[in-house]
Amino acid sequence: MENEQVKIIWVFRGGYGCGEFVEDCFNIKQKGDKILIGYSDITVLHLLLNNHYNIPTIHGSVLTSLLPPTNQDITSIINVLKGEKSEIQLIPIKKISEENITGKITGENLTVFSKLIGTSINLKKGNILLLEDVNEKAYAVHRNLVQLKNAGIFDDIEAIIFGDFTKGDEFVEQAIKSFCLNHIPHIEAYKAVGIGHGEVNHPVIMNHEVIISSNVLSFTSPFEIVENK
Repeated sequence: MENEQVKIIWVFRGGYGCGEFVEDCFNIKQKGDKILIGYSDITVLHLLLNNHYNIPTIHGSVLTSLLPPTNQDITSIINVLKGEKSEIQLIPIKKISEENITGKITGENLTVFSKLIGTSINLKKGNILLLEDVNEKAYAVHRNLVQLKNAGIFDDIEAIIFGDFTKGDEFVEQAIKSFCLNHIPHIEAYKAVGIGHGEVNHPVIMNHEVIISSNVLSFTSPFEIVENK
C-alpha cells in the first residue's frame, strides 16, 4: 500500500490469518491507486480497503486458482482491468419489485464476514450484500446469517446475492431460502452461480456502483490499468 510502484495486489492464495494483523492497518499511508484481487479469507482486506480507505477492489480468483488443476479463466479479470462492462446472470430467490436496484456491493465470504462483527471494521457500508462460502453445512450457514441479522447488518440492505456455497451439504440452499423468507422478507434475494469457491469465479467489484436489472447484475469497471490493443 505504501509502495507507489505497486498497482495491483493480487493474492496468491486464500489468505487465512488476515484477521491477525488487520487492526494494525488503519493508519497506512497509501501511495497511488491500488487494486486488490482475491477472495475467501481476503474478505478481511477487501472490507478494510472498501470501508476504511474507500477503495474499490475485485472479488475474484487468487493466483493459485489460475494454475492446474483448477485452471480458472483469467480473461474476465483482465476485462475488468481494462475498464470493460461485466454482466452476471442472477436467479431470483425472492423478488419484491421489478424496479432496478443500484448501489455498492459489500460482504463476500459469509463465515469471515460474520466473524468481523465487533471488530473495528465498519460492516454497514453498501446496500447490496454478496455472500459465498465453502465447506459449511446448512446449520452453520443459517447460524451465520442469523448472526448478521441480529447484528443489524441487514438494516440498510436492499438486495442480497448468494454466490456458490461449495462443498456444503444438500440442505444449504433450503436453509438460505428459509432464512430469506422468514427473517428478511423485505429484502430481495438472488442466487449467482459462479461466484466463490467453484470452478468458475466471476470477478465482482466491491465498493463500486452496480445495478441489478431484469435479474442481471451489471457494472462498468473503474479500472483501466490494462491497455486494450
